[in-house]
Amino acid sequence: YLRKTTGYLPEASIAFVDEIFKANSAILNSLLSIVNERVFDNGPERMAVPLRCLVAASNEAPESEELEALYDRLLFRLIVNPVSDGGVSSLIAA
Repeated sequence: YLRKTTGYLPEASIAFVDEIFKANSAILNSLLSIVNERVFDNGPERMAVPLRCLVAASNEAPESEELEALYDRLLFRLIVNPVSDGGVSSLIAA
């Protein structure tokens, strides 16, 4: 079984992954291979991944050891507080 990769993460040089810590174990294993080794296992083939920059976002911090392995690979971490009800109007006006 070969996955179609054209236009998807295995062929991207820059990628954004939203809700990265809600991924299942198969996706987490693939992400770790891509981030650590720059390879993607596509059926019997192992293909090189041209990834240079991965930007990830999540509404929650990792809560398990499996997620910590991926969290450790994120070099720059920025924790952003939610916009307060009173701050929404000034944010929109900006």
